[in-house]
Formats: sequence, structure tokens, C-alpha cells
Amino acid sequence: MATGRSASMPSRLRQLLSGEGSIGPSIRLDAEPPPEIKSFIEKVIQSPLSDIAIPLSGFRWVYSKGNFHHWRPLFLHFDKYFKTFLSTRNDLLLSDHILDDEDPFPKYSLLQILRVMQIILENCPNKSTFDGLEHFKLLLASTDPDVLIAALETLSALVKISSSKLHRSGKLIGCGSVNSFLLSIAQGWGSKEEGLGLYSCVVANERNQEEGLTIFPSDLDNNHKEADFRIGSTVYFELRGHSAQSIHDGTSSATSSSSRVIQIPDLHLRKEDDLVLLKECIEHYNVPPDLRFSLLTRVRYAHAFRSSRICRSYSRICLLAFIVLVQSSDAQEELASFFANEPEYTNELIRIVRSEEPIPGTIRTLAMLALGAQLAVYSASHDRARILSRSSISFAVGNRMILLNVLQKAVLSLKISSDPSSIAFVEALLQFYLLHIVSSSSSGSTIRGSGMVPTFLPLLEYTDPSHLHLVYLAVKALQKLMDYSSSAVPLLRDLGE
Repeated sequence: MATGRSASMPSRLRQLLSGEGSIGPSIRLDAEPPPEIKSFIEKVIQSPLSDIAIPLSGFRWVYSKGNFHHWRPLFLHFDKYFKTFLSTRNDLLLSDHILDDEDPFPKYSLLQILRVMQIILENCPNKSTFDGLEHFKLLLASTDPDVLIAALETLSALVKISSSKLHRSGKLIGCGSVNSFLLSIAQGWGSKEEGLGLYSCVVANERNQEEGLTIFPSDLDNNHKEADFRIGSTVYFELRGHSAQSIHDGTSSATSSSSRVIQIPDLHLRKEDDLVLLKECIEHYNVPPDLRFSLLTRVRYAHAFRSSRICRSYSRICLLAFIVLVQSSDAQEELASFFANEPEYTNELIRIVRSEEPIPGTIRTLAMLALGAQLAVYSASHDRARILSRSSISFAVGNRMILLNVLQKAVLSLKISSDPSSIAFVEALLQFYLLHIVSSSSSGSTIRGSGMVPTFLPLLEYTDPSHLHLVYLAVKALQKLMDYSSSAVPLLRDLGE
């Protein structure tokens, strides 16, 4: 049986390679938008602004390779929506009147706008003219995890570095003043040295969710594990150079020090929402506007421990923020600061990917995408490579083999499962190895494909339409291996004998 499969592989591979154009559509950038795009945009613009979600709700990408210029009128319309419904909201501006908004938060409309923006950005290569990042500073101040995730996914689609940009032919996109917000969110619950590494927080939350327990049961002894959790649920925030009162354990006291601390423990026990807790700090501690976002982020993470579901959402938020930050072309200072505090972050990501713990597929996939984002930017930017050289992004042979084993297991699992999260995880792994092959070739490194080829080949047998994009990625990776590696061609020949 194995012999028959091996014998058919080279012919199957040649067939797929010869038909690559039918899998990946060619780019055609017309000056004028196609009639169907113009019609859709006109339909959205002609609808009342308050009902914008109605024409957007059924949007799907049914076009050829996109041209961002065709969609600019729609993005200008989105800009109008943001200015009308977001720019004066006290809860997003984090103003002194943070709880005084009379209009309900337009969550559904925002999610539809962000969904459509993300789809368009994912399908348009020429998106460097995107404008409107200032609105994302407002969106990232939302206390709704769904809005945060949607905003970060949209930014991720904007800054994503594809394999075609690794030879520095493509223009990288920066996030400007949003970078400082991304850094604050990407830092999550704290550093590994504090007992709050991303892996430990993710695993602890999933274990407690499986057991049906709260993360902080009141009858637990004060052991080391509980102490780590209590650090995570405590807001600890330093204010420097601002005269105010300090609030500690719920009581306030005057202080003349130029450095003061807000410390509120056990936020998981508080029933108020995040904005109420922030307003309490603002009023009792006179927090200046420029520090409120960072404080809100500490409140959001500490308060997330009140619910396993919310804590899982913030694990996703933390990973997404890092994915955007590492690919933002003008975030050198923020990344240097991040890795100064978290030099082991790459290893944390690998631990999540390879873990045998019951980690959700969405989080495992995001961890893999974060590894791929680091690898892409390491190869695409000299400045960024110097910063990332502090981490283990060079991926020693041991780490590459670990990830290959993970990919092999994930590919085999597709035969017995059609779980979308499993498909997304395999796609993230394949994208990583495609980046690895292309980046190694661009740096002059020798690629040895013997470990990769047997892992990719089983995908060529898959005929399920939902797996077609995985087959395409596997074929593309094999094609690059044959172009760049002298060891891959004999191996493919041997498999056909």
C-alpha cells in the first residue's frame, strides 16, 4: 500500500505544480474597479450610516486578486462612520466622563466593518496607502474582547509580511502611534520571571476550565501556584512624576514621592466592569490621560481571570497584539522594550505549539502565526533582525525538528477530523515552513529538505475541497525546496522508485 502511494507521488506533484496557476489566481490590477465592486460600494454608501451593518453582513470575497485602490471609497466611508460614532465616545477616549456615554456601543456594526476591512486587506497586496490608524487607537481601548480581537485581526491583515516580501522587494507597513498601544497589550499578564509567562497562564486557565473550577478557589492553601495567579489578578501600576494620592488595597493615602503605585489585588473577585474600575482609579488617583490606556490594559488582564472564557479571549488578544507589533515596520523601540522584558518569549510560543496540554486550537494557531511573523520580519528587515537576534528565532535544528513533528501529527489528524481549528493550525505550520525555505535561500543558508519532504507529501493525496489551500501551500513549499535544496530532488526521485 505504501509502495503504491509513493509511486504515485511524483506524478501527482508534477500535476499539481503544472496547474499552480489554477490554485493561486494571478494578480490583475486594473485602473478602474470592476462593476461588481463598484455596485457593492455604492450599495453600502447609499445606506443610512447607522444601518451600515445591513449591506456589509453578507460580504464575501468573490473577486480575483484585489487592488486596494478599488476599495478606497469604501474605506473612506468607514472613516466617516468612525468619526461619526466613535470619535466622541468617552469610553474610548478614556476621558474624565468615561461612564457618561448615552448611546449604546455599536458593537455589531463595528464587527461587520472590521470583518469586511480584514477580508479586503487580506486579498489586496498594495495596501500601503491605508489610512485611518488613529481610529484603531480608539478601538483598542474597548473593553469588549470581541471588538479587541476583531481590531487586532484587521491590523494583522494590514501589516502581514508574505513570503514575496522576504527579498525586501515589498514595502513593509508601520502602525505609527498605535505601536505603543500594541506593546501594552502584547505584554499580557507579565513576564515569565514573575511567574506569569504566557504558557503558564494559558495552561492554568484551560486546566481550571476542564475541571469546572474557578482559577482562584477561596479554600485553596496559599501555595506557590495560587501566589502566581494572585499576581496575575492584581493591578500593579506605577505613576512617575505626577502628584496624586496612592491607592493600595482599596484605601488611599497622601504621598509626596515622585513615583507612586496603584495596587489593587484580587480583581477577579470584583463584580464591576473594567470601565468602572478604571474610573475608580482615575478619580482616587488623579491618573493623567496619557497613562490611562496602559492602566486600562492592566485592569483588563487582571480582571479577565474572573472568567475562563474571558481569560481565553485575552490570551488570543495578547498573541494577536504581538503578531501585529512584530510586523509593524516602525516598532523598533517597542520591540526592543518587549524582548528586554521577555527574552524567552519565542520559547514560550514553541511550548504552546508543541504542548500535550488541552490548549485550544485557536490559541495554538496564533502561537504558530506569531513564530511565523517573527521569522518573516527577521528575514525582511535588517533593523528588526538585530532586535530579534536576542530571541531564539534562529531556530536551531532541534526546534525545527520539533515543529516538523508537530506538523506531521497535525497533517495525519486531518484524516480523522475536519475541525476548522485543526485546518488553520496546519495552514499556519505550512506558512511557517514556506517562510523558512524562502528566508533561508535569501540569506544564502543551506536548506536540507529531507525532513520536510516526507512531511509535506501526504497532503498531496487530500481531495477534500476544504483542504485545497493546504495542498497549494505544500506544493509551493516543495517547489521552493526543489529550487533551493539539492537534497530534496533525489529524495523525491527515490520516493517514486
